[in-house]
Amino acid sequence: MDDYAVFIDFKLLNRKRAGDWVANFSGLSEEAFRNSSNKTRLLGNLLVLEQYFNTLKHGLKEYGKEAEPIVNKAVGLLWDYLYGKAGVSDFEDFANNAYACVLEYMVGEELTDEQLKFYNNNFSGENMYSFSWEILSWASYLLLELTAIHGGRIDFSEFEECCFIDFAQIEEAINVLNDACIEFAGIECHSSKAKDVMKAMEDVYETPLFQSIVLKIQKSLKDALHSKPEDYEKLRNEYSRYSMLPEEFAADFLEF
Repeated sequence: MDDYAVFIDFKLLNRKRAGDWVANFSGLSEEAFRNSSNKTRLLGNLLVLEQYFNTLKHGLKEYGKEAEPIVNKAVGLLWDYLYGKAGVSDFEDFANNAYACVLEYMVGEELTDEQLKFYNNNFSGENMYSFSWEILSWASYLLLELTAIHGGRIDFSEFEECCFIDFAQIEEAINVLNDACIEFAGIECHSSKAKDVMKAMEDVYETPLFQSIVLKIQKSLKDALHSKPEDYEKLRNEYSRYSMLPEEFAADFLEF
């Protein structure tokens, strides 16, 4: 099970192969989880998401703030589903409306009257950090995948044919972390030209900081693959102590 390419020793890869691993992460993960249930796939996502969410919490704490209730609710619903405490009827409306709000924030998608009411009821007048929106996007994306899998109401055509939980959101997070580590690891990027940015991104692959992130993601997926339902709560408690980045970078990461 641990022989799949997604679990390769990343620090031993040359720059090209490391770049290929990052670029093909979703496909490599699909191969490892090919015969796994959607709950196992969801758990793999959640163990990574939990660490990403903890990084957000650490950053907000630096400013005397806490994660927004809607973000907590979205992540909590995923765990409730995993525990068998919530079904599609408990979150299909929330998932559709939350994802609509994410699209409005990210690409300016216009909200319907129902979605606008949801927005007004769930978002305060204070702007959320982009990192909070990332967490909400990831969680609502997974909730919509679950809704589609179980035949619930879907307002977004891109989810209608969904049959399996995928790993696209983890891949997106890796790319964001790759960019952030250019600064956090002190990598020089001489200009915004493509060749200089690409060199900086490849330089990041060789840093202990980025390599530690890859190890955390690989451990999350391994733990998910080896787990049984009776392990879920123990794993959540364990991963509630982990974060994706060292705490000294958490406040700065809020701005990415």
